[in-house]
Amino acid sequence: MVSAWLRMGVVLTALLFFGSVEALAKTVFLGGSQTAGWKYSGDFKDVVNKATVSNTTSKILKGLGPVVALKPEKVFILEGVNELWSANASILTRYREILRRIHQGSPKTLIFVQSVLPVVNRPDLSNEKITELNAGLKALCAEVQNCIYIDLFSHFAVNGALNESLTTDGVHLRPDGYKLWHALIEKYVALPNDQLTRPETLAGLGAAAPATN
Repeated sequence: MVSAWLRMGVVLTALLFFGSVEALAKTVFLGGSQTAGWKYSGDFKDVVNKATVSNTTSKILKGLGPVVALKPEKVFILEGVNELWSANASILTRYREILRRIHQGSPKTLIFVQSVLPVVNRPDLSNEKITELNAGLKALCAEVQNCIYIDLFSHFAVNGALNESLTTDGVHLRPDGYKLWHALIEKYVALPNDQLTRPETLAGLGAAAPATN
């Protein structure tokens, strides 16, 4: 009886946090200002963009409960650039916990880990470190059930740095940057999960099949 009331409390919290109807969202976007500033996310059906400015994996962990309570079909995550001051191993540890909690609380949710985008003309940020972090994210996603890694970095990079024509300040994107991003993930958002997880579909999208263990 107590556990039933606790579950009800979690659901009510999610309803209050997301605004009732959003609790039925099929897809949730999580991330920082790059995702929060994505005006083109409105082009996707049944997507709730819950990214926030200056977000980090630690903050995502703290606010993950209501997201998991939604039992979304898909969760897209792009995070890391705001915490490059931290060791990559620490970022990956927090990422692993995010993936674990989503899978534990909503086993049918398909999780999409998007690579951290490159930067340009930002001496305070390292593309080499971002590349290493992305390699870790790809390896982590390969170990986790229902997780698909999406390489954005290589499509945005010119000579290992962010294409200057796509950014306003070396990190945040211009409209053309968002159009490119939209094109790269459109099929991942639109296709049903059962079709997305077919090896032939993923091969066509250039992604590896998620772990099934």
